[in-house]
Amino acid sequence: MPEIEKSMLITKKPVTSEVFFRPTFPFLNARSAFKALLQELLLPGDAVLLPSYIGWSQNEGSGVFDPIQETGAEFSFYRMTRDLTIDLQDLSFKLTQKKPKLLVLIHYFGYPDPNLVKIVTLAHDAGVYVLEDEAHALFSDWVGGVCGRLGDAVIFSLHKMLPFECGGLLVLNRSLKSLNDRLTYFKSNDLPEFDWWNYDFVGIATRRRQNALHLLDLLRPFSDRVTPLHSEIPLGVIPQTLPVLINHTSRDAVYFALNDLGYGVVSLYHTLILQIDAAEFPDSCWLSHRILNLPIHQDISLDLLQSMIAKLEDLV
Repeated sequence: MPEIEKSMLITKKPVTSEVFFRPTFPFLNARSAFKALLQELLLPGDAVLLPSYIGWSQNEGSGVFDPIQETGAEFSFYRMTRDLTIDLQDLSFKLTQKKPKLLVLIHYFGYPDPNLVKIVTLAHDAGVYVLEDEAHALFSDWVGGVCGRLGDAVIFSLHKMLPFECGGLLVLNRSLKSLNDRLTYFKSNDLPEFDWWNYDFVGIATRRRQNALHLLDLLRPFSDRVTPLHSEIPLGVIPQTLPVLINHTSRDAVYFALNDLGYGVVSLYHTLILQIDAAEFPDSCWLSHRILNLPIHQDISLDLLQSMIAKLEDLV
């Protein structure tokens, strides 16, 4: 039997810093993180391919599209269906026709596309980088593990999922780790302390799933009038909100009535950016006129959810 070298084959503890290492950079918000990535990644004339479901509001602007305009990047859109899954045929065509440098995937409301693996493969085969926008999918990534590992970079919005006033992160995966040295100056920025490590992520994720599943049960008796965008919650998905479609009543009237009653619902995205043409992307516009997002966050008890759904049923 050959003599084994004296150097240890299996170390007593992990010593290789590159194994599962994901360089992470803090920002004031996710849009700032996205802008920094665009500034470091794109050259003049490079294009970004985006989903055709991006909103705008008077108070917040457009989180993912504002950095595109601020950096002057070229852009185009791919089709989304009425259930917010990606039209694979259109995406494949756009990847070939538009030849973007970067493909943006948005995991709306915490749900990654069911064809995520195929989508990222299509992009990488075309030589296109992939950004996973996880502003809604912090817990689907960090607890559920169902997204955030296939793309080349990830952005997070801490203040959308935790009780912070601000907070965003940029994480580099795969080939974009080469940007690590060029982005290190962000580490020294004078940013607030984001103490996310003090929170029980598993507890928060469990509460959010419980609340969302409870809402699905409560909505079943009148699902013809208020239809969940997703009839079930796949394993590992931790929703940001529970998106529903208001079918036969004014969505806006329901939105204002519930908020007046003290139930903080939102409509993502009730107004699409002007660059998304209604004639070219009719399903996106159809959805934006009907969607309502019911809160399911960790502060909410099951009793309060039952009260909200009773009011919702009255309104529709």
